[in-house]
Amino acid sequence: MNVQALLLALSLGEEKDWEFKSAKGGLPGALWDTYSAMANTGGGVIVLGVKQEGEEFSIEGLENPSKIKKAFWDTINNRGKVSYNLLHDEDVTLLGAEERNVLVIRVPRATRRQRPIYTGQNPLFGTYRRNYEGDYRCSPDEVGRMLADQAEEPADSLIIENFNFDDLDPLSLQQYRQRFSARSPAHPWLAEDLKGLLTKLGGWRKDRQTQDEGLTIAGLLMFGKDEAIKASEVLPPQRSLAVMGDRSGTFGVRYPRKCQASRRAKVDAPHTL
Repeated sequence: MNVQALLLALSLGEEKDWEFKSAKGGLPGALWDTYSAMANTGGGVIVLGVKQEGEEFSIEGLENPSKIKKAFWDTINNRGKVSYNLLHDEDVTLLGAEERNVLVIRVPRATRRQRPIYTGQNPLFGTYRRNYEGDYRCSPDEVGRMLADQAEEPADSLIIENFNFDDLDPLSLQQYRQRFSARSPAHPWLAEDLKGLLTKLGGWRKDRQTQDEGLTIAGLLMFGKDEAIKASEVLPPQRSLAVMGDRSGTFGVRYPRKCQASRRAKVDAPHTL
């Protein structure tokens, strides 16, 4: 964002992807409705330090730019105020224009798994969408569709945070590779290293939208150490999981060692490749 782009946007006025707010006296409360609306729609830019007179917008600046910026970051990271922080440091910048400072906030579009982005603690009352230059509260049906969209991805393909290769059982991995090799000795997946093989099986995944990368629930359930599988944060209760493995049907190998009867006693779902 540069001064010329800001001045051009001011001359054109507010649109679906631009919002100007005064911030005189502090962060405007309606800022978070706009953040929710833009995140749930197509993204956009919010500029604080702009006043409106009729249909005209002009730069009035911020009385204490650093304080406003700090208050913004404090609030957007407060889960009691906003459900999710989509922004990185480079998305929030102070810009000098006409000898005054404004705060420019770039809001990206939330991914399907991140939506709905909402204010407060109840998505039914705090979820907004953007139409033209306005923020409109979503209906319960609209919120319900966003929540349903989150669940379309198979549960066992979810990347679990704070788990890594140290949580895997080396013997289970070795036995699996041996059985796989005995059944399909020329299979190209056998040339993969640990991470490559897990990726092929669906036990390791990289989210292309968020760039998050790590073990999936399926990978941990198949090859994880007992203490890692028993961790309460791994599986929601009574969650049904799909089968992990080669979806092309070129092989079918059952879990080695502890991944059979004892493993099934721990998780109320079928886990057979």
